[in-house]
Amino acid sequence: MTIAIRKKPVKLLWLEALKRRLFDEDPDFDYYNEQFRRFDAGFAGERRVDREWLELICSYTFLVLHNLILMNTAQHSHQLDTLFICQNFMLVIEIKNINGRLDFDETTHQCIRTKPDGTVEGFPNALTQTQRHMQFLKVICQNYSLPIEGAVVISNPSAIIASHPNTIPIFHVSGLHKHLQSLFKKYTQTILSEEQLTQIAQQLLSLHQPSKIPASLDSSRFRQGVLCPKCQYKSQMHFARGIWKCSYCHYASEEIFAEALQDYRYLVGPTITNKQLREFFNIHSSDAANRLLRKFQFPYTGSYKNRVYQLPENLVDYMKPFFSSS
Repeated sequence: MTIAIRKKPVKLLWLEALKRRLFDEDPDFDYYNEQFRRFDAGFAGERRVDREWLELICSYTFLVLHNLILMNTAQHSHQLDTLFICQNFMLVIEIKNINGRLDFDETTHQCIRTKPDGTVEGFPNALTQTQRHMQFLKVICQNYSLPIEGAVVISNPSAIIASHPNTIPIFHVSGLHKHLQSLFKKYTQTILSEEQLTQIAQQLLSLHQPSKIPASLDSSRFRQGVLCPKCQYKSQMHFARGIWKCSYCHYASEEIFAEALQDYRYLVGPTITNKQLREFFNIHSSDAANRLLRKFQFPYTGSYKNRVYQLPENLVDYMKPFFSSS
Protein backbone atom coordinates (compact mmCIF):
# COMPACT_ATOMS: atom_id res chain seq x y z
CA MET A 1 0.00 0.00 0.00
CA THR A 2 1.38 3.37 -1.04
CA ILE A 3 -0.73 6.49 -0.55
CA ALA A 4 0.71 9.79 -1.74
CA ILE A 5 0.21 12.84 0.47
CA ARG A 6 -1.97 15.44 -1.22
CA LYS A 7 -0.29 18.84 -1.32
CA LYS A 8 -1.99 22.19 -1.66
CA PRO A 9 -2.22 23.21 -5.31
CA VAL A 10 0.06 26.05 -6.37
CA LYS A 11 -2.96 28.12 -7.41
CA LEU A 12 -4.42 27.82 -3.89
CA LEU A 13 -1.11 28.84 -2.28
CA TRP A 14 -0.96 31.82 -4.64
CA LEU A 15 -4.54 32.79 -3.76
CA GLU A 16 -3.80 32.46 -0.03
CA ALA A 17 -0.89 34.87 -0.37
CA LEU A 18 -2.99 37.26 -2.42
CA LYS A 19 -5.90 37.06 0.03
CA ARG A 20 -3.60 38.27 2.82
CA ARG A 21 -2.25 41.16 0.81
CA LEU A 22 -4.62 42.40 -1.89
CA PHE A 23 -5.99 45.85 -1.06
CA ASP A 24 -9.70 45.86 -0.18
CA GLU A 25 -10.39 48.55 -2.75
CA ASP A 26 -8.80 46.57 -5.60
CA PRO A 27 -11.30 46.18 -8.48
CA ASP A 28 -10.70 42.41 -8.52
CA PHE A 29 -10.90 41.94 -4.73
CA ASP A 30 -14.24 40.11 -4.81
CA TYR A 31 -13.19 38.00 -7.80
CA TYR A 32 -10.01 36.71 -6.14
CA ASN A 33 -11.79 36.10 -2.84
CA GLU A 34 -14.37 33.97 -4.67
CA GLN A 35 -11.58 32.14 -6.47
CA PHE A 36 -9.93 31.43 -3.12
CA ARG A 37 -13.21 30.21 -1.63
CA ARG A 38 -13.76 27.77 -4.50
CA PHE A 39 -10.22 26.40 -4.55
CA ASP A 40 -10.10 26.10 -0.76
CA ALA A 41 -13.44 24.28 -0.68
CA GLY A 42 -12.27 21.95 -3.44
CA PHE A 43 -9.07 21.11 -1.57
CA ALA A 44 -10.98 20.53 1.66
CA GLY A 45 -13.29 18.13 -0.18
CA GLU A 46 -10.35 16.22 -1.61
CA ARG A 47 -8.75 15.93 1.83
CA ARG A 48 -12.04 14.58 3.17
CA VAL A 49 -11.94 11.79 0.60
CA ASP A 50 -8.24 11.16 1.32
CA ARG A 51 -9.09 10.07 4.87
CA GLU A 52 -11.01 7.14 3.43
CA TRP A 53 -7.82 5.62 2.00
CA LEU A 54 -6.22 5.51 5.44
CA GLU A 55 -9.14 3.41 6.71
CA LEU A 56 -9.21 1.07 3.73
CA ILE A 57 -8.70 -2.57 4.66
CA CYS A 58 -7.39 -4.29 1.56
CA SER A 59 -5.34 -7.43 1.05
CA TYR A 60 -4.23 -6.28 -2.42
CA THR A 61 -1.15 -4.20 -3.23
CA PHE A 62 -2.25 -0.78 -4.44
CA LEU A 63 -1.07 2.77 -5.08
CA VAL A 64 -2.97 6.05 -4.72
CA LEU A 65 -1.84 9.16 -6.59
CA HIS A 66 -3.29 12.65 -6.16
CA ASN A 67 -3.50 15.76 -8.36
CA LEU A 68 -1.85 14.09 -11.33
CA ILE A 69 -1.71 16.51 -14.28
CA LEU A 70 -1.09 14.93 -17.67
CA MET A 71 -1.00 16.50 -21.14
CA ASN A 72 -2.50 14.90 -24.23
CA THR A 73 -1.19 15.23 -27.78
CA ALA A 74 -3.26 18.39 -28.29
CA GLN A 75 -1.52 19.89 -25.25
CA HIS A 76 -4.76 19.92 -23.27
CA SER A 77 -4.49 18.92 -19.63
CA HIS A 78 -6.07 16.05 -17.72
CA GLN A 79 -6.10 16.83 -14.01
CA LEU A 80 -6.86 13.66 -12.07
CA ASP A 81 -8.04 14.33 -8.52
CA THR A 82 -7.18 10.79 -7.39
CA LEU A 83 -5.96 7.71 -9.23
CA PHE A 84 -6.20 4.29 -7.56
CA ILE A 85 -4.01 1.61 -9.18
CA CYS A 86 -3.85 -2.04 -8.16
CA GLN A 87 -2.80 -5.24 -9.91
CA ASN A 88 -6.36 -5.91 -11.10
CA PHE A 89 -7.68 -2.54 -12.30
CA MET A 90 -7.30 1.25 -12.24
CA LEU A 91 -9.90 3.65 -10.83
CA VAL A 92 -10.11 7.33 -11.84
CA ILE A 93 -11.85 9.40 -9.16
CA GLU A 94 -13.26 12.88 -9.74
CA ILE A 95 -14.05 14.67 -6.46
CA LYS A 96 -16.66 17.40 -6.09
CA ASN A 97 -17.30 19.39 -2.92
CA ILE A 98 -20.62 21.06 -3.74
CA ASN A 99 -23.93 21.14 -1.91
CA GLY A 100 -27.56 21.41 -2.94
CA ARG A 101 -29.51 19.18 -5.31
CA LEU A 102 -27.37 17.87 -8.16
CA ASP A 103 -28.91 16.83 -11.48
CA PHE A 104 -26.67 15.37 -14.18
CA ASP A 105 -28.11 15.78 -17.67
CA GLU A 106 -26.91 13.12 -20.12
CA THR A 107 -28.16 15.09 -23.13
CA THR A 108 -26.60 18.48 -22.34
CA HIS A 109 -23.60 17.00 -20.49
CA GLN A 110 -24.14 19.53 -17.71
CA CYS A 111 -24.49 19.40 -13.94
CA ILE A 112 -27.31 21.56 -12.62
CA ARG A 113 -27.10 22.54 -8.96
CA THR A 114 -30.16 23.84 -7.13
CA LYS A 115 -29.31 25.56 -3.86
CA PRO A 116 -31.60 25.40 -0.80
CA ASP A 117 -32.72 28.99 -1.57
CA GLY A 118 -33.83 27.93 -5.06
CA THR A 119 -30.89 29.43 -6.96
CA VAL A 120 -29.98 27.33 -10.00
CA GLU A 121 -26.40 27.10 -11.31
CA GLY A 122 -24.71 25.15 -14.07
CA PHE A 123 -21.41 23.29 -13.70
CA PRO A 124 -19.25 21.22 -16.05
CA ASN A 125 -20.43 17.63 -15.87
CA ALA A 126 -18.07 15.62 -13.67
CA LEU A 127 -19.26 12.40 -15.34
CA THR A 128 -18.11 13.66 -18.74
CA GLN A 129 -14.81 14.82 -17.24
CA THR A 130 -14.22 11.37 -15.76
CA GLN A 131 -14.96 9.62 -19.06
CA ARG A 132 -12.49 11.94 -20.80
CA HIS A 133 -9.76 11.03 -18.30
CA MET A 134 -10.50 7.32 -18.65
CA GLN A 135 -10.19 7.41 -22.44
CA PHE A 136 -6.86 9.22 -22.19
CA LEU A 137 -5.47 6.72 -19.66
CA LYS A 138 -6.49 3.83 -21.91
CA VAL A 139 -4.20 5.27 -24.59
CA ILE A 140 -1.11 5.84 -22.46
CA CYS A 141 -1.53 2.58 -20.50
CA GLN A 142 -2.50 0.36 -23.44
CA ASN A 143 0.61 -1.82 -23.08
CA TYR A 144 -0.63 -3.10 -19.72
CA SER A 145 -4.18 -4.21 -20.68
CA LEU A 146 -5.38 -3.02 -17.29
CA PRO A 147 -9.14 -2.39 -16.95
CA ILE A 148 -9.87 1.29 -16.25
CA GLU A 149 -12.90 2.32 -14.24
CA GLY A 150 -14.14 5.75 -13.16
CA ALA A 151 -16.27 7.24 -10.40
CA VAL A 152 -17.43 10.64 -9.20
CA VAL A 153 -17.28 11.09 -5.44
CA ILE A 154 -19.31 13.85 -3.77
CA SER A 155 -17.46 14.92 -0.63
CA ASN A 156 -20.09 17.34 0.71
CA PRO A 157 -22.46 15.35 2.96
CA SER A 158 -25.32 17.84 2.46
CA ALA A 159 -25.44 17.36 -1.31
CA ILE A 160 -28.40 15.48 -2.74
CA ILE A 161 -27.54 13.37 -5.77
CA ALA A 162 -30.69 13.44 -7.89
CA SER A 163 -31.05 12.43 -11.54
CA HIS A 164 -27.99 11.02 -13.29
CA PRO A 165 -27.20 8.52 -16.06
CA ASN A 166 -25.77 5.10 -15.29
CA THR A 167 -22.63 5.60 -17.38
CA ILE A 168 -20.30 6.43 -14.47
CA PRO A 169 -20.97 5.62 -10.79
CA ILE A 170 -21.59 8.69 -8.63
CA PHE A 171 -21.92 8.49 -4.85
CA HIS A 172 -21.08 10.15 -1.56
CA VAL A 173 -17.65 9.64 -0.03
CA SER A 174 -19.11 7.19 2.48
CA GLY A 175 -19.68 4.75 -0.37
CA LEU A 176 -16.07 4.64 -1.59
CA HIS A 177 -15.07 1.49 0.31
CA LYS A 178 -18.15 -0.41 -0.85
CA HIS A 179 -17.54 0.62 -4.45
CA LEU A 180 -13.95 -0.62 -4.28
CA GLN A 181 -15.12 -3.95 -2.89
CA SER A 182 -17.50 -4.32 -5.83
CA LEU A 183 -14.63 -3.66 -8.25
CA PHE A 184 -12.44 -6.29 -6.59
CA LYS A 185 -15.29 -8.77 -7.02
CA LYS A 186 -15.68 -7.74 -10.66
CA TYR A 187 -11.97 -7.95 -11.49
CA THR A 188 -10.63 -11.08 -9.84
CA GLN A 189 -7.79 -11.68 -12.30
CA THR A 190 -4.35 -10.28 -11.45
CA ILE A 191 -3.11 -8.42 -14.53
CA LEU A 192 0.07 -6.75 -13.24
CA SER A 193 2.98 -8.04 -11.25
CA GLU A 194 4.10 -5.85 -8.37
CA GLU A 195 7.02 -4.74 -10.52
CA GLN A 196 4.68 -3.72 -13.35
CA LEU A 197 2.46 -1.90 -10.86
CA THR A 198 5.44 0.18 -9.82
CA GLN A 199 6.42 0.73 -13.46
CA ILE A 200 3.03 2.07 -14.48
CA ALA A 201 2.99 4.45 -11.51
CA GLN A 202 6.48 5.68 -12.36
CA GLN A 203 5.45 6.16 -15.98
CA LEU A 204 2.48 8.30 -14.97
CA LEU A 205 4.55 10.32 -12.50
CA SER A 206 7.18 10.95 -15.18
CA LEU A 207 4.45 12.47 -17.37
CA HIS A 208 3.14 14.69 -14.57
CA GLN A 209 3.19 18.41 -15.36
CA PRO A 210 3.32 20.43 -12.11
CA SER A 211 1.11 23.50 -11.97
CA LYS A 212 2.83 26.83 -12.49
CA ILE A 213 2.48 29.96 -10.38
CA PRO A 214 -0.02 32.34 -12.03
CA ALA A 215 1.26 35.49 -13.71
CA SER A 216 2.48 38.16 -11.30
CA LEU A 217 0.28 41.12 -10.44
CA ASP A 218 1.63 44.65 -10.24
CA SER A 219 3.09 44.99 -6.74
CA SER A 220 1.20 48.26 -6.25
CA ARG A 221 -2.00 46.20 -5.94
CA PHE A 222 -1.06 44.44 -2.71
CA ARG A 223 0.45 45.18 0.70
CA GLN A 224 4.17 44.70 0.98
CA GLY A 225 6.33 43.87 3.99
CA VAL A 226 5.83 41.45 6.86
CA LEU A 227 2.17 41.74 7.86
CA CYS A 228 0.80 41.19 11.34
CA PRO A 229 -1.49 38.14 11.61
CA LYS A 230 -3.00 39.51 14.84
CA CYS A 231 -4.20 42.56 12.89
CA GLN A 232 -5.71 40.42 10.09
CA TYR A 233 -2.67 41.29 7.93
CA LYS A 234 -3.61 44.99 7.79
CA SER A 235 -0.61 46.33 9.75
CA GLN A 236 3.02 46.15 8.70
CA MET A 237 5.63 44.82 11.10
CA HIS A 238 9.10 46.35 11.49
CA PHE A 239 12.43 44.55 11.72
CA ALA A 240 14.87 45.11 14.58
CA ARG A 241 17.52 42.76 16.01
CA GLY A 242 16.17 39.69 14.30
CA ILE A 243 12.57 40.19 15.44
CA TRP A 244 9.55 41.52 13.57
CA LYS A 245 7.25 43.68 15.70
CA CYS A 246 3.87 45.26 14.97
CA SER A 247 3.79 48.94 15.92
CA TYR A 248 0.00 48.79 16.26
CA CYS A 249 -0.68 45.77 18.53
CA HIS A 250 2.99 45.10 19.54
CA TYR A 251 2.84 41.46 18.48
CA ALA A 252 6.39 40.21 17.92
CA SER A 253 7.64 37.17 16.04
CA GLU A 254 10.76 35.83 14.40
CA GLU A 255 9.07 33.05 12.44
CA ILE A 256 6.47 35.29 10.73
CA PHE A 257 9.16 36.27 8.23
CA ALA A 258 8.93 32.79 6.65
CA GLU A 259 5.26 33.24 5.78
CA ALA A 260 5.91 36.73 4.41
CA LEU A 261 8.85 35.58 2.29
CA GLN A 262 6.74 32.73 0.95
CA ASP A 263 4.13 35.32 -0.04
CA TYR A 264 6.88 37.18 -1.86
CA ARG A 265 7.87 34.02 -3.72
CA TYR A 266 4.33 33.43 -4.95
CA LEU A 267 3.40 37.02 -5.76
CA VAL A 268 6.71 38.49 -6.96
CA GLY A 269 9.15 35.75 -7.95
CA PRO A 270 11.33 32.79 -6.89
CA THR A 271 14.54 34.85 -6.53
CA ILE A 272 15.48 37.83 -4.39
CA THR A 273 18.40 40.22 -4.03
CA ASN A 274 19.55 42.34 -1.11
CA LYS A 275 17.97 45.41 -2.70
CA GLN A 276 14.67 43.64 -3.38
CA LEU A 277 14.56 42.37 0.20
CA ARG A 278 15.11 45.87 1.59
CA GLU A 279 12.52 47.46 -0.67
CA PHE A 280 9.77 44.88 -0.18
CA PHE A 281 10.27 44.35 3.56
CA ASN A 282 11.21 47.92 4.48
CA ILE A 283 14.67 47.08 5.85
CA HIS A 284 16.89 50.17 5.88
CA SER A 285 20.28 48.56 6.42
CA SER A 286 22.01 46.69 3.62
CA ASP A 287 24.12 44.83 6.17
CA ALA A 288 21.02 43.74 8.12
CA ALA A 289 19.41 42.48 4.92
CA ASN A 290 22.60 40.61 4.02
CA ARG A 291 22.76 38.92 7.43
CA LEU A 292 19.13 37.92 7.11
CA LEU A 293 19.65 36.34 3.70
CA ARG A 294 22.82 34.50 4.74
CA LYS A 295 21.15 33.18 7.90
CA PHE A 296 18.88 30.87 5.92
CA GLN A 297 21.60 29.52 3.62
CA PHE A 298 19.59 30.03 0.46
CA PRO A 299 21.27 28.80 -2.74
CA TYR A 300 22.63 31.74 -4.71
CA THR A 301 24.39 32.80 -7.88
CA GLY A 302 26.63 35.77 -8.56
CA SER A 303 29.30 37.65 -6.68
CA TYR A 304 28.90 39.32 -3.31
CA LYS A 305 27.48 42.61 -4.68
CA ASN A 306 25.39 41.01 -7.43
CA ARG A 307 24.19 37.98 -5.51
CA VAL A 308 20.79 36.52 -6.44
CA TYR A 309 19.23 34.15 -3.90
CA GLN A 310 17.00 31.24 -4.93
CA LEU A 311 13.92 30.77 -2.74
CA PRO A 312 12.97 27.08 -2.20
CA GLU A 313 9.43 25.95 -2.90
CA ASN A 314 8.21 25.38 0.65
CA LEU A 315 9.86 28.23 2.48
CA VAL A 316 7.98 27.83 5.75
CA ASP A 317 9.28 24.28 6.25
CA TYR A 318 12.72 25.11 4.84
CA MET A 319 13.28 28.12 7.13
CA LYS A 320 11.89 26.60 10.33
CA PRO A 321 15.18 24.98 11.54
CA PHE A 322 17.01 28.31 11.26
CA PHE A 323 14.88 30.14 13.81
CA SER A 324 16.22 30.35 17.35
CA SER A 325 12.95 29.11 18.85
CA SER A 326 13.03 25.88 16.79
